[in-house]
Amino acid sequence: MDNHDINRFYSVIGEDVNKYQTALTWLLTCRGIPQIYYASEIVTPGFTSPNDGHVRLDFPGGWAGDKINKFLPEGRDKKDDSIYQHIKTLANFRKTSSALTAGKMMQFLPEEGLYVYFRYDKKQTVMVVMNTAKEEKKVDFNKYRERAKGFTKFVDVINKNKSELKDFIIGYYKTAVFELKK
Repeated sequence: MDNHDINRFYSVIGEDVNKYQTALTWLLTCRGIPQIYYASEIVTPGFTSPNDGHVRLDFPGGWAGDKINKFLPEGRDKKDDSIYQHIKTLANFRKTSSALTAGKMMQFLPEEGLYVYFRYDKKQTVMVVMNTAKEEKKVDFNKYRERAKGFTKFVDVINKNKSELKDFIIGYYKTAVFELKK
């Protein structure tokens, strides 16, 4: 999403935390090896203007004399910590997920801002739902039965909630990651 030569992605999207979480979710659940630029886990802003130094600032903390240490939970504010925990949760899930690390991908055509894709293999199926619309959207599992058929439950990867596989409402610029279960 960003690196040392371009604007920080968080700034590019207007410092919108929901959009940022959605982008990070996509990065950590899509095919390929995710690359996260340092300090992205604490929502670091920055534009390359007037020079690239504005996107290469030191990570706050870790050195004697630093007033803030964002390596530690007590050094992060609520927004920083929510993104840090989001990345940590998805990255740790990814490490043990055969579907995310080596599985196939099936995408469904986005409809009115609702984008759904599946990562799957013989052992696991992961469903990712992204709402990029400016209003809540209903997720109708019948539309995704080609990939969701045979599953009756899911575990929300982010908050660990378990539920029956049924239609639900997803909020504006929200993203959900589900591990489907039989």
